[in-house]
Amino acid sequence: MDASPVDDDASPASAPVSPAQRRSTEMLRGLRFGALVIAVIVGVWAWQQANHYNGAFRLSENARNSALGGGLLLVAATCCVWLLLAPTTSQTKQPRALVRALVPAVLFTAASLLFGWTWWRESQDIQMSYPALAQLAVAALALGAAGVADILIRDRHNHHAKPRSRRIRLLRPTRPAAVATALTLAVGAVTLALPAEHYAAKSVQVPAAPAQPVPESLSDSVTWRRTIQIPNAGDLQPIGGVIAGAAGPIVITDHGAIGLDPSTGKTTWSYTRGGKLVTFGDDYCWKEGNAWCYAAISPDRSRLVLGYNAGWLGTPLVVLDTTTGEVVFEYIYNYDSIARLGPNIQVTDQVLRAGRNILSLRDGSIQSTLPYSTFYEYENPHYCGDRNIKRCWKYPGPTQGGHSTLVYGTICGNPSQPENIEPKDDRNRWCALLTAPDDDPTALTLVDAVVPTFREAPEYVGGWTVRYADPDAAYTELSRHQDPKEVDTLSFPLEAVSLDTLAGTDDVDPVALGSLNRPEYNRSTRTLAVLGAAPTAEEATVQARFDPATRTVNHVDDANSDPTGPGYLDDLRLTAPQAQEGIDLVRSDGRLALYLDYYSEDPAQEPYYTSNDAPYIVQAPGVITVVDLHSARDSSGDGYRHELVIYGVG
Repeated sequence: MDASPVDDDASPASAPVSPAQRRSTEMLRGLRFGALVIAVIVGVWAWQQANHYNGAFRLSENARNSALGGGLLLVAATCCVWLLLAPTTSQTKQPRALVRALVPAVLFTAASLLFGWTWWRESQDIQMSYPALAQLAVAALALGAAGVADILIRDRHNHHAKPRSRRIRLLRPTRPAAVATALTLAVGAVTLALPAEHYAAKSVQVPAAPAQPVPESLSDSVTWRRTIQIPNAGDLQPIGGVIAGAAGPIVITDHGAIGLDPSTGKTTWSYTRGGKLVTFGDDYCWKEGNAWCYAAISPDRSRLVLGYNAGWLGTPLVVLDTTTGEVVFEYIYNYDSIARLGPNIQVTDQVLRAGRNILSLRDGSIQSTLPYSTFYEYENPHYCGDRNIKRCWKYPGPTQGGHSTLVYGTICGNPSQPENIEPKDDRNRWCALLTAPDDDPTALTLVDAVVPTFREAPEYVGGWTVRYADPDAAYTELSRHQDPKEVDTLSFPLEAVSLDTLAGTDDVDPVALGSLNRPEYNRSTRTLAVLGAAPTAEEATVQARFDPATRTVNHVDDANSDPTGPGYLDDLRLTAPQAQEGIDLVRSDGRLALYLDYYSEDPAQEPYYTSNDAPYIVQAPGVITVVDLHSARDSSGDGYRHELVIYGVG
């Protein structure tokens, strides 16, 4: 339990030792041993956390960095003072020994307070327990307790110990010492657990149940309504939206996700924590409220990935089972998530790519680590020269890859840039994808002739994208036109292609879409929408929709004649209401499909009501929902509030 050289314990003078004194001395020995064990354990823990997190000791303010540095220096200095005081305590009178015992106690406590203060301030900033600092605070307190106990033990030996031989004798553990050690370790464990519990995530899970099919049509009326109040985020727009999971709709908010029962709209599972979500990569998330910007979901919709803003520490990624809400694993991606801008990640049905690491979606184990050259490959300028494109733009891959395919990046440009002529059309019209199988992530394949949207990059839905069916003919035609209005009036034979086929992991045949212009950007849909050629001086409209689940194409005329199916539902236009107006669901031919009355959980006397974004439809297993995120003046008159209203309409 403890070992002490006789030099520290021996004394020429001795006094009789009472049983109570002997018992208290043994308890001090237990306290000293337990405190030293705690100090070593939490010190190693703090060291491991500092190595695990990116920049754990790079605090957000200079004052906190100074406090951290001062605490570390104070601990080092106090350890030196302890070592100097301990040998002389046996030669010191008892009152002075007590005073000397207070010196390390006060200094170690001061260091602990500095660590604790920095931990509290940093944790408040990111709303999660900041690593290493709480452990350092506990380690300093433990060292203080060990120092006081050691000096008091030496002082008692000065007055009571008998002369002994100079060899080191191993002291036998006694019951008082064992009890004191156990109590010390218990107090240390509780002290370490409290900081983590203060910011612990809240998770509610449910048993797995069979998923219902996605409805094919709207109901005649609203079957249920669900309103979620979202706190005012200040200058930032609130995060609130719905995406489709494997068993029903999933609500994404500032702090996590909520699974909804498709039959009633009630909460099934939930996951929340104090930190705020970040956007994932460069996925054209130009509006804060877009739920798909703050959550990445696998193509089979079985796994949901959330990322939290931890400042300099990086981005804690949480992977959830979308059926049960179970936390499959957590992973710290060492990427500074400043200003809620997160890393570019990508998820397939089997893996999660976070930076260079490929993680299994089953348990979070690292399957492989990509070489740096993988990410530089798609920036290689030789591709532009091969296709005689003078300027190329590079974009990272989407957050959702193929079912078994990773897309590392996209190279896009415009063929209509003849030499020595300034192009009039500076929009991308041609892209190439750098892909690889997710079980062989270094087997790269570059596939060109992918058609971008008006937002300059390709569109991906359910592991599919749009490609020119005759690349050479399309490239030649694009090269002839400099005016963007002319290009918008052109038609090309287009086809839907599987990302897995492009990477060589599957051999699914492309599906012909018809003679069209380009895909439309819209992350909330279940189908790939493709625009037709725009008539002169008019905007292009959606003429066809491809359903990746059934691999079928629905044209606008088909949707008007048969008001069912995912293509018809995605083609419905929803009005953005003002004041207390309701929401119109309008078919592509102008006819009204369904009207939803305005609904608010707490309507004000004279409400100012506006939709932050146009309402949209989410087709989920078991239900079709209409999602409306709006703001209204609070009935108390204290300010604005945000409501996410979800209507079950199918």
